Amino acid sequence: MAEACANCGQILQGVYCHACGQKRVDDADRRLGHLLRQAFAVLTDLDGRFWGSLRALFFQPGRLSRDYLDGRRRRWMSPFALFLLANVLYFVLPVGVTDFNLSLREQMARPLHGALVGRLVDARVEQQNRDRLARWSRLPESSRPAAPAPIGPDQVADAYEARAGDVGKTLVILHVPLLALGLWLCFHRRRRYFAEHVVVALHQFTFLLVFFQLVLLPAGWLYLFLTGSAGTGQMPPWAMAGSLLLIGLHFTLALRRAYDAPWWAAVLLPLPLLAAMMQASAWIYRPLQFLVTWAIT
Repeated sequence: MAEACANCGQILQGVYCHACGQKRVDDADRRLGHLLRQAFAVLTDLDGRFWGSLRALFFQPGRLSRDYLDGRRRRWMSPFALFLLANVLYFVLPVGVTDFNLSLREQMARPLHGALVGRLVDARVEQQNRDRLARWSRLPESSRPAAPAPIGPDQVADAYEARAGDVGKTLVILHVPLLALGLWLCFHRRRRYFAEHVVVALHQFTFLLVFFQLVLLPAGWLYLFLTGSAGTGQMPPWAMAGSLLLIGLHFTLALRRAYDAPWWAAVLLPLPLLAAMMQASAWIYRPLQFLVTWAIT
């Protein structure tokens, strides 16, 4: 009796289905060794879409975006898939060099919403002290311990910062439409859909996340270790300036290729675009990060 494809139901005429391309599943394909071989092949296949997309992202700025906009999409990972993989890496690895996550004290220092943060912190400290004292007063006098010491803002900050990192990593995608809006304003004469500017922004943020985690952060650790300044946790100004220069150069080349931008525009636009995005981040992302974290703390 002819065997049907388990995926689409077509009658198999060989090892692979002529309709959907899936391989005939035999007993060897059900073993753990097959699963491990598949994983090894994906991780070591430098011609695969993931590694090819990663190489193009780093060494051919703008190519992924331009190919996607021109309809050459099959050989590359989709922009959202690549961004999500970078975000998984961002979740797994520690973050010490980005401004996407602010402590409670840093939030209190923000000029836009710092005063509100301070009032909320004071109110929570007062409420928690009141609740602690109320619970203590309900205990039987015969077994009641000494009155609990009042807590302060530091204890509230510790609870906040235990959640803030994960919230910041989740909300980092909010920067993408902000950058896309800036790209749309700069290149609106190109008659591109807004979603196409989102594609360019996704690729740029994917590069930033991977660059931070796989290049800048390890290089910072190595520098601090070799110079014996690990206790300070501070990178020298020249290293930060060099990193910003690399990011700006990558952005310039990406704009040049993705939009056919003239050199003057590709060179001059990255700085105001990134500055405007960070200003929008200060108005939208940072207050939202605080509010979400505060609500679940």
